[in-house]
Amino acid sequence: MSEKKTSRSYRLFRHFIHRNRIMVTDALDIFFNGLKSGASDTKKTRLIIQTYVSKGEISKEEEKFLKFYIVDMLKIAGIGIPFVLLPGASVIIPFVIRAAEKRKIDLIPSNFKSKSK
Repeated sequence: MSEKKTSRSYRLFRHFIHRNRIMVTDALDIFFNGLKSGASDTKKTRLIIQTYVSKGEISKEEEKFLKFYIVDMLKIAGIGIPFVLLPGASVIIPFVIRAAEKRKIDLIPSNFKSKSK
């Protein structure tokens, strides 16, 4: 019985992906580009912190970048922690993000925003 449910849900998932392949492909592109950009930002942040520790000062541009990066990390934590703590959060999070957008609250980290917007 559970095999039937699994195979049916698998077919429904495949059908959804096939029907919305352009939207899914675009979403995956944004996600993987965001991960790549996030990795380079983390590397740059590490170098800035090393410079601060060794020299005791950083430029205004580096300070601005660090503040921006920390805000992005807090956004990721704010969205990511409920996934771990709350059952069913993966269903609720998209609605929270849309409600925040309607109220002009930015919850999406900059690395995961579409460049076309």
